[in-house]
Amino acid sequence: MKRLGKAVYAIVLIILISLNFQCASSKTNLALTTTKSFEVKTISFQEWYTGVNGEGTGTNVFVPIVNKADNVTIDSIYFRNRKGQLVRNYGRYTAVLKNNSPNYTFEKSDKRDDYPFTLTNNECAIRYVKNGETKYLKITDVIKKEGVFYEIGPPLTYQRRREAMIISGEGPDLKSIPTLQQSTSFKVKTIAFQEWYAGIKVGGTGINVFVPVVNKEDHIKIDSVYFRNLKGKLVSNHGRYTATLKNKSPYYTFKIAEKDDDFPFTLSNNECAISFIENGKVKYLKVTDLSEKQGTYYENGPPSIYENTLSTAVASNDSDEE
Repeated sequence: MKRLGKAVYAIVLIILISLNFQCASSKTNLALTTTKSFEVKTISFQEWYTGVNGEGTGTNVFVPIVNKADNVTIDSIYFRNRKGQLVRNYGRYTAVLKNNSPNYTFEKSDKRDDYPFTLTNNECAIRYVKNGETKYLKITDVIKKEGVFYEIGPPLTYQRRREAMIISGEGPDLKSIPTLQQSTSFKVKTIAFQEWYAGIKVGGTGINVFVPVVNKEDHIKIDSVYFRNLKGKLVSNHGRYTATLKNKSPYYTFKIAEKDDDFPFTLSNNECAISFIENGKVKYLKVTDLSEKQGTYYENGPPSIYENTLSTAVASNDSDEE
């Protein structure tokens, strides 16, 4: 009888050990694979902190994806022991990872029991679904960008880093058209644009857009401009905003770019749309009658690396904008 009891005890013990091993394996042995269903360009991340009620710190992760097959849905990202939902923002996916600690620290978070991977600080894993099957892609060489401070709250509630997000899910038909509206929160004077081309091994062509904004209220953030089927970030420069739009073709041509499927507006050649953020909501303002300035040549490359010339390129023509 004692032998039978010992045998039963041994069998139960073996079963429990086996079950525990299987559970552990199910959490850690998720296969990291390669894929031909989409291409991931250089992933970057940006640490942030916020000053509102000690709401803490976190990381924005930016994942550019191209050539994605229609039967693939991009889902989540695993980075530095944290997981975040990837949200599509035109051709780039963004995830906001919030630190568990409210303190201002960017130390690597402790690994949770349900975190399925062991990754270095410079590696991440992308979760995606293909034909109903969940898969994981490992990416190395994630690069770090300059950190940012959010005065009005973390980016989960203050969509500063989402830019002009109009797509919240996947699927070829899942798109909404942004509404062009009037703005009483700021005034836009005459917008000027200037075509450019660059040297140094075919530096390409593009358009500089100059947007004078006055009477802007403090809670407004000017974001981007849409012009001639191109989009560019608007950067403040002494009361005037400037955007550099680069044509896809590297060759010397000023033919208007073809409209991409994710370009949200239908505008004439003399119209543009400005995106701005008001109280955490993305809005769009349509502006007509843009003024064309004399074109310019950048000997040392496109204006993204020739900023001094860009900032002064039309300074002599500012009198008619005031």
